[in-house]
Amino acid sequence: MISQAIILVGGKGERLSDGGRFTPVEETPKPLIEVGGKPFVTYLIRMLHGVGIQDVVLLVGYKKEDYAFLREQFGVRLCETRSDVNEAVLAIPNLEEMFLLMNGDCLPIMDYEKLRMADHAFTTIKICGRDAGCAVVRKCDIGAGIVSVQDIGAMGTVYSRLTILGGLHIGTYQGLERARQFIDLVVYGQ
Repeated sequence: MISQAIILVGGKGERLSDGGRFTPVEETPKPLIEVGGKPFVTYLIRMLHGVGIQDVVLLVGYKKEDYAFLREQFGVRLCETRSDVNEAVLAIPNLEEMFLLMNGDCLPIMDYEKLRMADHAFTTIKICGRDAGCAVVRKCDIGAGIVSVQDIGAMGTVYSRLTILGGLHIGTYQGLERARQFIDLVVYGQ
């Protein structure tokens, strides 16, 4: 059973800044950009807590101080990334042997309770052929160099894949706009 999640939020989000229409990552890290009036990463944290994953670790880097409020508000742990993200994950205190790994800009829409209850399935999640930035990972596979934390999509060659129908991904301007429209529709009915 999965009881720990690591969310990667340390990057600069350079794909989101297109230099013209949208340049928020200079002021706000991508996972903290508001969608539906809340920082995007809070949807991930609330979902994880809702299915019983209470040990949520944010691997922070760029503008790490901006994430401090999440420690108080949600009880998450903040750990600093390194140039080698695999080493950074392995250095997390009390890292469990099996955990859920997520990118901070993706929210696959799926049955997380079913995924959490898996005791042996190491799974990468794909949204209709696109990587969804989510995988159940074994610590020993990272340490042995079998998988790389920086490439969740490539984990599909090692772990089984689960394809889902949809999810939110704010890694691009278009994805951010789709996420905002979806949240407006679901939350506000607009």
